[in-house]
Amino acid sequence: MDITTSYGGLTGPSINIRELSKDSINFILSDTDLSVANGLRRVMIAEVPTVAIDMVEIETNTTVLADEFIAHRLGMVPIDSREVENLRYTRDCTCSQYCRECSVELTLHVKCTEDRTKEVTSRDLVTSNPAFVPVLQDKNDTGILLVKLRKGHELKLKCIAKKGVAKEHAKWSPVSGVSFEYDPHNRLKHTSFWFEESEAEW
Repeated sequence: MDITTSYGGLTGPSINIRELSKDSINFILSDTDLSVANGLRRVMIAEVPTVAIDMVEIETNTTVLADEFIAHRLGMVPIDSREVENLRYTRDCTCSQYCRECSVELTLHVKCTEDRTKEVTSRDLVTSNPAFVPVLQDKNDTGILLVKLRKGHELKLKCIAKKGVAKEHAKWSPVSGVSFEYDPHNRLKHTSFWFEESEAEW
């Protein structure tokens, strides 16, 4: 797929999408400066708004993990953010702390009553808004492991997910990594590389 932008008689940057999947994209950006490519990379990492768990209220925790440890793990759980434009930033909302206009409530209540280890994952989180759920690869995905429980252990908590960008905190980053290469095979012949002509040296 080719995407080309033109400004009057001038042609702008063009994008050739080489590979597109549910989780990744591979494209060639041409007819532009290297700084534009780097700027695009930085925007994808830090400026795209997403939804992430920002507050955790723990009611019961008899697991082996501390409250702060569990809260940190919850903050890193990716939330489906395709409807993020329907949420306000907390700073733009008129509520005192959080409301349905600027946040999503997720609850978790798991208790182990068996003699074997019970795994608590992101699939166990129950959301108040079906548009914002923890990301799963498919229906068979068990989710991200949060904590393991033994018999008698219980975990009950409430999470408040809010809209934000990664320049505020990494938990709002929509990507795991963004990288680019500048004509790695020198097809554009911007420079001439020295190479060994004689194989006798090898």
